[in-house]
Amino acid sequence: IYLVAAQPAAPPLPPIESHANLDLSSAVPGTADTLRTTALHDPDPASIDLEEASRIVAAGIGCKESSVVTQLGEVGAAIGASLGATRVITDAGWLPFERQIGTTGAIVSPDLYLAFGVSGAVQHLSGIGRPDHVIAVNTDAGAPMMKFADLAICADAPETIAALARRLATAEGAAPRHEDGDPT
Repeated sequence: IYLVAAQPAAPPLPPIESHANLDLSSAVPGTADTLRTTALHDPDPASIDLEEASRIVAAGIGCKESSVVTQLGEVGAAIGASLGATRVITDAGWLPFERQIGTTGAIVSPDLYLAFGVSGAVQHLSGIGRPDHVIAVNTDAGAPMMKFADLAICADAPETIAALARRLATAEGAAPRHEDGDPT
């Protein structure tokens, strides 16, 4: 983490190695008694730039409906992942352009990339970089994304997303939800 001083003449601040002893009093002269750190928060995966995300869940046309993409975003939030998409999804208006991954969108290289219903067109694959781990869910076992993945799961993306959402809800102590939204 680097801090940027608001004053152009201020000396640059050293990188912060630990949140434990964060002292900003030297950054703003005359505030040693009034300035204190109350909390430091990790970036929100829902709003962080995809290029900076360490975990990404990506939606492709195999998600079939905007509601499934929304549910994937909820699954992503539960695991601390940002939501990205293929061009087909952003062109349909299901997600904004800022969430598009590929040659005409964001170039990403997360630690973990989970692709749901993503066929893996060359334009999308060229925007993925070199993630440490890639998991793909698709009904087409021969899709390029499935061949690119470390773990390829041949299954229906919406069904898999719904099952993950139920499992995560149960793990968090909430009542599991079914596809129709009914918690019973």
